[in-house]
Amino acid sequence: MTNEEKRIKSGNLTSSNTGYPHLDKPWMHFYKDHDLSAKIPKTNLVEFLKEGTKQWENNIASDYYGAKTTYKELFAKADKAATILSQVGIKKGDVAVNLVPNIPQAGEIWLGGIQIGCVSDFIDPRPDSMDLEANAKKLLEVISFEQAKHIIALDKCYLGMLKPIEKQLKDMGIEKIITLSPADSMNFKGTISYLIDVVNYNKLKNIRNANTTAKKLKWYQALLQSLKMMRQSDEAYNVAVKNSPLEIIKYSDLLKDCQTINFERVTDPNATIYIGHTSGTSGARPKPIPITNLNAMSTLDQLKKSKSFYEPDDRCLHILPYYAPFGTFDNWLVFLYSGACNIDIPEFEINEFGYLLKKYHPNVIMTVPAWLTALPDCEYLKNEDMSCLRKIIYGGDSMTKHDEERVNAWLKEHGSKAVVTKGYGMSEFCGCGSYSRANYNPTESIGIPLVDTTFGLVDPSIDDKLVPIKFEPNKDRVEGELIVSSEAVTSGILHNDVIVPHYELDGQDYIRTRDIVEMDRDGIFYHKARKDRSFVRFDGYKVKPYEIEDAIALNPEVNHVAIVPYFEEKCRGIMPMCQLVLNNPNVSQEEEEQIVHDIVYKYIIGNPNMASRQIPSKFKFRNYMPLTKNGKIDFRALSNEELDGNEINVIVTETNLTVSNIEIGRNQDLARSLKK
Repeated sequence: MTNEEKRIKSGNLTSSNTGYPHLDKPWMHFYKDHDLSAKIPKTNLVEFLKEGTKQWENNIASDYYGAKTTYKELFAKADKAATILSQVGIKKGDVAVNLVPNIPQAGEIWLGGIQIGCVSDFIDPRPDSMDLEANAKKLLEVISFEQAKHIIALDKCYLGMLKPIEKQLKDMGIEKIITLSPADSMNFKGTISYLIDVVNYNKLKNIRNANTTAKKLKWYQALLQSLKMMRQSDEAYNVAVKNSPLEIIKYSDLLKDCQTINFERVTDPNATIYIGHTSGTSGARPKPIPITNLNAMSTLDQLKKSKSFYEPDDRCLHILPYYAPFGTFDNWLVFLYSGACNIDIPEFEINEFGYLLKKYHPNVIMTVPAWLTALPDCEYLKNEDMSCLRKIIYGGDSMTKHDEERVNAWLKEHGSKAVVTKGYGMSEFCGCGSYSRANYNPTESIGIPLVDTTFGLVDPSIDDKLVPIKFEPNKDRVEGELIVSSEAVTSGILHNDVIVPHYELDGQDYIRTRDIVEMDRDGIFYHKARKDRSFVRFDGYKVKPYEIEDAIALNPEVNHVAIVPYFEEKCRGIMPMCQLVLNNPNVSQEEEEQIVHDIVYKYIIGNPNMASRQIPSKFKFRNYMPLTKNGKIDFRALSNEELDGNEINVIVTETNLTVSNIEIGRNQDLARSLKK
């Protein structure tokens, strides 16, 4: 028995009283009534899931536009997927790119791949830009760097992202692409429901609740147009397949041909099963995060021990994406391991969160702050009974005390007994490292570390080593850069390259988070800021200002540029604003708009190292930048400035999968909008 196990068994959950959080672990007193004895088996994630959910084999695991799949059926489909992937030549250790949204077959194929030792490399299925050349270059570099040998993609992603680079893929040794369709798992009724959602999301909000003959006619015309576009897409796909130098195979056809289950099972707990990508890293190569069977099982085990689980038969919206570990492990996998039902949402408009709640009436939602703060003003839910909502969790950003209290009041007014809870995490440890519930859920906190996770605080000014910070005798809180240690933490090594550096402190292995946090004497943590000025957009995408600033500074007309966050009323969350000083300040308003146009299209969209979500939604021209006493740009002062109405607006029409239009102009009506 280890010293840690003896300590837990004896009930002495606080190991010392040194003043150093990573040694004292003061949060452990919250776990005194929890069973911490379970061990993680030496197997793969799928076997772990099968064993943990065998009592719920007849529960519904997935609801996809009315097409329901039980747990027993899900694992049978995963076994079939393992057989199919083996038959098409995928071997243990092979990396397979997955360009897929939240559809049932994405999860089934991933679980199938785990069983044969396939490393599923999930990449954002939404093009970063409307510039196909920029997308192609970026995707090629990712595939090359991550040494992918196989590709599984949504049919739409094949047409828009892979078709332009087929010859280069063939030169890299990739011979075939497996394609999926959102309709593969739908029945006829589900297909119609999906098309209705497409219509509702395509800027037809004013006719969603059609109550006049003219509006109803317009709505049905839009539905027919969607059906026409679907047929045209099918025709384009068939032509593309016919002329492709690669073998393009429909997964639905492979399913029909698979009559028996036959594959060699890989159960190594240390095998890499997943590569996700941080939402905050852009550039030609988004930062990959390799996750093993053990990392994933540790996350599930800790959440269960922490009593952070859900109830069997709970219905949960699966809206966070697979390419973000938070979406795979904390949104999809935790629900699955709880015996609950995932409602798969492949595509939605980010501002239409309320519509999803009204349509599906979930019991649990996992989301980001901006979606929650929009609920009190949501017209769809004005008179809606929300007693169905039992649990609400957010992450990815912080919520103010005022907003949290306002959302909690709205929930109570609409019949829900739930209150907002929250967590903190990073892609590097499967998305979740701390959680708040019950008696450790103060507003603005990120809760306490999970039971087998250690948080520590170090001096953020020292980069080459960990210098721990301790409580001073007369202080109730201590602040520093957060470091994390856990079996859920990635090794940080991919193909012998160090992606995430690790550091040793007092005999334990840690990673640095670059987040500045506070901890109180009870062991509850509070997020304060990012060390590198980065911030999170309303949709959970992390913005790194220096990346955008470096790109915009390439414009010869720009003297100084600063990217700062501001609160955008339209999306009810944070967006980036660009503050500009030109070499020639004597330009007209028309010339300023043209400069913004050039920046957006030439230096962001046309830049293979940039993503469309890095486009600032406001540009402000100024004669000089405010400076600190040390002569540096005062970013705090810029962030605190009020909007004056003279800013140039950039409105990007986007869903979680597509970018369809960009408008540039002053005033919200954009009467003088510039378009490419």
